[in-house]
Amino acid sequence: MTEFKKIQNLINIVKTKIDAHNKFKKEYDKQLAFDFSLFHFIEIGENKISQVLAYFLDENTNHGQGNIFLKEFVRIFYDGEIVVQQVEIKCEKPIDYGRRIDIYIELKGLTIAVENKIWADDQNNQLNDYSEYLNEQSKGKYLLLYLNPYGSEPKPKSISEELKDKLKSEEKLKIISYKDDIISLINNWLMICEADNVSHFLKEFKKYLEIKFLGKNTLNMNNELIDLLLSEKSNLESYQALSKASSNIKNHVIQKTVLPILKSIKQKHNLEFSENLLKNWPGFVYSNSKMQKHNFQISFSSSSEKGISNMVFGITPLNIEKRNSEIEKRIYTLFSEEFNPYTKGGYENWVSLSYFDGYLNWEDLNTLKEVHFNKDAFKNTVDSHVTKMLEIIEQLK
Repeated sequence: MTEFKKIQNLINIVKTKIDAHNKFKKEYDKQLAFDFSLFHFIEIGENKISQVLAYFLDENTNHGQGNIFLKEFVRIFYDGEIVVQQVEIKCEKPIDYGRRIDIYIELKGLTIAVENKIWADDQNNQLNDYSEYLNEQSKGKYLLLYLNPYGSEPKPKSISEELKDKLKSEEKLKIISYKDDIISLINNWLMICEADNVSHFLKEFKKYLEIKFLGKNTLNMNNELIDLLLSEKSNLESYQALSKASSNIKNHVIQKTVLPILKSIKQKHNLEFSENLLKNWPGFVYSNSKMQKHNFQISFSSSSEKGISNMVFGITPLNIEKRNSEIEKRIYTLFSEEFNPYTKGGYENWVSLSYFDGYLNWEDLNTLKEVHFNKDAFKNTVDSHVTKMLEIIEQLK
């Protein structure tokens, strides 16, 4: 049997199992509501997630579990010995330089700060400023946790490589992720929580994070698929071949699906178009003569240097040195009437922007699947955003 035939057979077996899985889910969904979550009704952002984490860390809130969640948090992330005695826990703690720490935890003998970076970009000197403040306030006894979805390193503009390495070696800076650390922490919280209603909320919160950052559904079949792969050597070999091919899926979807759609929007509106979706700081831009006259362009961009993640869209200046604050204020007002603007900071070179909801993370196969198999929906979304921004530009004199 050829290697291709083996792979085809494995795909057919997996498809059969997935079909059976989906059939079971459909039949029992009425009784079990597998994907129902209270978080569907709550607008979740970085601030809200920070508030949920801080709520459980604070022994004085009404979860009724005392400081067991805080103790577990300290045990996992702090390597030293300390008797956990809470002094202050606060979200959006204002500090020097006009900055705010997402989660500020002051204990007797130790201060912990959590910088929660889910969608926002790093700000200039942000972690440098945090470490300086924490060092002064705690007399050198602090831990700065840089939290993001997948454990990415902070950018050099936020903290110098020299200082980052120094703080890591002194165990004053740790890079942690939702994928490997926070979801695991919540699992531990569930094991030690004694209140059923609190445990129920934690389960819902964990489910939300798993769907958001791991692409997991409530009812998954990971163990069954792993058993299938390990049942025969040929299955594992076929999986290895598929894994190698999967790394090229994003490139293929961009070349064969995304770019033709983006170019069709260019032609529809008679725009100039450029892209660098497969290079550093991926994104694409549209412009026309009126935009160029006013020093603007329509931009869609990744918030990460490597890979397409935390995609945002909005209006950016063509030339930073020729910015006009009065016109930009007008654009921001008009943009805010059409979209939900991002306001937290870190995008100083943007006039106005919003998250590219539905297509935030192109490193996730679920997003690529939506783009490729629901081409019309993707095209309509991009076209709608572009049309509205063109209308905003048209209102300028």
